Amino acid sequence: MSELPPACGVGFKEWAGVRAALASGEQTLILRKGGIAEEGGVFTPEHRVFWLYPTRLHEAQQGLRVEVPAPSPPSDPAVVPIRSLAVVDSVHLIEREEDLAALEPFHAWTEETVLQRFRYRRPGLWALGVRVWSRPEATEIVPTLDQLGCKTWVPLDPPIATDGLSPALDDDAWEERRARLLACF
Repeated sequence: MSELPPACGVGFKEWAGVRAALASGEQTLILRKGGIAEEGGVFTPEHRVFWLYPTRLHEAQQGLRVEVPAPSPPSDPAVVPIRSLAVVDSVHLIEREEDLAALEPFHAWTEETVLQRFRYRRPGLWALGVRVWSRPEATEIVPTLDQLGCKTWVPLDPPIATDGLSPALDDDAWEERRARLLACF
């Protein structure tokens, strides 16, 4: 995708530390299994463009192997700061545990965290290669009932404008990272 849409009305709930790793360019891969509130507990990669909706749910269990400086939490715990937009470049279903090690350079999770996700319920993980754009100032939203709970996709109404975003990785760095990631599949 060469151009960003003018606005996006979809949020993707993810740990705040992972959102920070994606926004910094340290991470360019999202690994997802499925959540309690998702239909049948199964994740589906149904959106190609989405805002990263940081959550502190299960944050103590993050299992990140790198220290990623995360922005300070909002002064009002009732708001969620939205500042990073992800565009999915590639989608792959990983069904063999031995294929996980090759993905390590593209994410910040510990091996234990990745294996727990892979082995949860039935083996397998979705791998989404993403390019991320961010802005320095967050759009702060107050969560709605539709955004609460253990689910991945949440509606953002009204949609948030994408103006003022900068890529986490410049074009050359992104193309190099993208080629290396695609070689893993």
